[in-house]
Amino acid sequence: MASSEPLDMAPAEDQGPATPAGSEHPSGSGHPSGSGHPSGSRHPSLQSLSHLAEKCPRCSLCKFPPLSAVESQRFSSICPSIDFYGFHSHSGGGRVLMANSLLAGRAEITPEARDTIFSCTMCGGCDTSCKYISDIEVSEIMEGLRASSFDAVGPLAAHAEILQNLERNGHPYAAGSKGDWLLDAPGVRVGHSERILLVGSAYALMPERRRTLLALIELLDAAGVAFSVLGSEEPDCGTAALHIGDRARFDRLAGDAIDALNRGGAREIVCADAEDYATIRSHFPRVGELRPVVRHAVELLDQEVAHGRLKLRFPVEHRVAYHDPCSLGRRSEPHRPWTGQERRNEDQLLVYDPPRPVNRGDGGCYDPPRRLLAAIPGLQLIELQRRREYSYCCGASGGVPEAFPEMAQNAAHERLAEASSTDAELLATACPRCEAHLGTIAGESEDERLQVAGIYDLLARALRGPSKEGESGV
Repeated sequence: MASSEPLDMAPAEDQGPATPAGSEHPSGSGHPSGSGHPSGSRHPSLQSLSHLAEKCPRCSLCKFPPLSAVESQRFSSICPSIDFYGFHSHSGGGRVLMANSLLAGRAEITPEARDTIFSCTMCGGCDTSCKYISDIEVSEIMEGLRASSFDAVGPLAAHAEILQNLERNGHPYAAGSKGDWLLDAPGVRVGHSERILLVGSAYALMPERRRTLLALIELLDAAGVAFSVLGSEEPDCGTAALHIGDRARFDRLAGDAIDALNRGGAREIVCADAEDYATIRSHFPRVGELRPVVRHAVELLDQEVAHGRLKLRFPVEHRVAYHDPCSLGRRSEPHRPWTGQERRNEDQLLVYDPPRPVNRGDGGCYDPPRRLLAAIPGLQLIELQRRREYSYCCGASGGVPEAFPEMAQNAAHERLAEASSTDAELLATACPRCEAHLGTIAGESEDERLQVAGIYDLLARALRGPSKEGESGV
């Protein structure tokens, strides 16, 4: 599957620079990881974020996209958690208030409070909506709250199983090896090379996503892209541990992954899985420096189509709505370290010297998947009302499907209802968990007319012609 094509390092439009680990402001250093990696861990502690948590004005804008982005009352929410539970405590602002109470000593974390803290997909919708008018780091505060909860009362039972799987199997699933899928693709080069395709746990281990992974391999091969995979030796990026609040375990897993990928001498890491992409760009820099450039596979495929090396000749006559995965979009903005001082002018207005960078969700990967779909002959691309940085989460992340399945299902039904309100026939996305979760809920609904497809599946059909019998989503 590898070719002699030289490694093209030209970054795609939405690719931010590889960011080395940097230091936070003096109050922003988290506990050390103890992993032995030179840079240590730089997660901001909950205490270091208190000055931001205290700025919350209780405006509830974290529950909705900005008014300028709202197209209808029906689809005007941004938070799957409060949509399901209906209490302010289950919103971004509600959890910020929980953090304030904890920091002020007015409350403590109990098992009941833990349920509220973790009944959240960590999609970042509240963070992006809040930052339309503020610089409050809602997601970082909630990450700190999760870490504090983990340290105080331990994980939920469902999350404890995931952590056990990470230790026992090297991935968050109950069984299997990351190299098992190679039995269906014997020609793929295994080992280190200049370009590594990081497959990720979901594509490697979810049987219903195997065909989609093979479609990606087919596309890369057709474009003459030289790459290799690591098979059973592929490290886990630790996203599950991060979402569960086990920072020490995440630091160890991320540090091991950084060491393994640096040691192999790769110049580029191409992520098939959006979760890996988001974690590497947004969280790895807090642990260590990953030297290879990181891109998502849709960015590479977009480049190959633009250069004429990947030719999509066959029509796919469908009306297709695109679902922006949270992890490919707003959660994938690269971490930008800041070292500076905080002070109050006239003891009132909090200012940063130098100005502190604020990620507002618009720096994720939005255009490459749209350009790819638009390049497919016969395909009509339809935009959903909640899109790009204000996309509505499908419910498949943050440990919610394992611990709070009814909430996860409700989020998927909400997103499918939005897609069904258009005249789309297919709902396409670029994340294996979104594909699996939305596809399962759509398949279980008697009145759901939509099919769900991975973007790699649609591109492969345009590459080779009509799909084979039984091919998923198309």
